[in-house]
Amino acid sequence: MQRPVLVGEYDFTLDAKNRIAVPARLRAAFADGIYVTRGHERCLAAYAPEEFERHLEEQTLRSSLNSKQRALQRFAAASAVFQEELDRQGRVTLPARLLEFAGIRREVTVIGVQDHVEIWDRTAWAGYLSQLEEEADATADELATS
Repeated sequence: MQRPVLVGEYDFTLDAKNRIAVPARLRAAFADGIYVTRGHERCLAAYAPEEFERHLEEQTLRSSLNSKQRALQRFAAASAVFQEELDRQGRVTLPARLLEFAGIRREVTVIGVQDHVEIWDRTAWAGYLSQLEEEADATADELATS
């Protein structure tokens, strides 16, 4: 089966039980469950089980002798929580400790990042996106010459 490419930007509101909806267009990717863990830049990262295993395996292959890679593996694996399925409304429950890590209060933006989704505090995402937009051309040039 071909892996779906997860893309797009979606705004949601966290409910009183710390649940958010997974965007309808992306739900099929999480039919076998969803792992949520700490992401980079103070967001949360959510993976389908197969993708989360692949993510950890890639880090393990590179990390046997590198303490920084091992630290990144611990960063992702230690905080991960697994939910076997989305609820009937396509929602996932986010643990308070992960919400605190990401600074998520109520307004949330979910973005597709190819093999996973990221869950951002909406204000934090807007600030980060603004910075990305300002630096995109310079970053593309820098990567093209390295």
